[in-house]
Amino acid sequence: MAVSKSIDIIIPTYARPGAASTLVDSLKPHLTSEDRVYIVCQDIRRNENDTDDRISYLHSAPPNLPRARNTGLAAGKGEIVLFLDDDVEVLDDRILTAHRRAYEDGDVGAVAGFIEDRVFPAHGELCSVFNEATGELIQNFSLTRKQEALSVMGAHMSFKRTALERIGGFDDQYKKNALWEDVDCAFRLRRAGWKIMFYPDAKVRHVREARGGCRTRSRLSYTYHQFANTAYFAGRFAEKRYYRSWARFWKYRLEYVSRASWLGLRHDPLVVAAGALGATAGIVRFLLFGTEKSTSV
Repeated sequence: MAVSKSIDIIIPTYARPGAASTLVDSLKPHLTSEDRVYIVCQDIRRNENDTDDRISYLHSAPPNLPRARNTGLAAGKGEIVLFLDDDVEVLDDRILTAHRRAYEDGDVGAVAGFIEDRVFPAHGELCSVFNEATGELIQNFSLTRKQEALSVMGAHMSFKRTALERIGGFDDQYKKNALWEDVDCAFRLRRAGWKIMFYPDAKVRHVREARGGCRTRSRLSYTYHQFANTAYFAGRFAEKRYYRSWARFWKYRLEYVSRASWLGLRHDPLVVAAGALGATAGIVRFLLFGTEKSTSV
């Protein structure tokens, strides 16, 4: 029988009016009297009234996804902290029961939930694979087998509150698209001795809504922040012996994302410049703020 544990559900939202409320409506029938939902608005301050006193609206500005997560974390007291993107759909009514059951194992500090997402590869048996020599991360949280995981994905992940608070929550130096912020948190959690488990019984679909969200639609801006966040993450977690192989791998990745077929150019010079400037900015950001360096993941 599952242990009854209170859950704080934190839903950061930005420029998607009504999206979080729709998600909350699907969760309400499954909340206990001890559960709480925190909708963290990153644009305008909303004073929406909800007849259910378990639902609260918070404000976090300027937009920064890991900072919004920390705002929700600080507001609650639940034993389990569940993060959901505002553009997910719940696929199984047992989602909260599954997360509660996962923490019956006292060594579990985080849970990666099932995510139906078109970006996941159509093959593989492991939900997360990380190449320490290059920084390549392959994730697929749409598998059917329960297993230990290396990472989590922000669209659907939960934590034991005490574990998340002990590692200081999320690092808000991951900007805009905030790529790697969830993985950074997972790596620090594992380094602190906690186990991360993938539970396929807790199911959502990631719609990847085109409008709103902290992801920018500009190719140049997205590339800049992709490489800035990657360089910052590398500074924190790449071993010195792998610096060159990381740089080589991400150079090839930049060549791939900058491919062009106009004016006789093989690569878009603006995209190349955006990636190079982003990587430089990420290194500087690490030198200024990334004092917690890890050499083991």
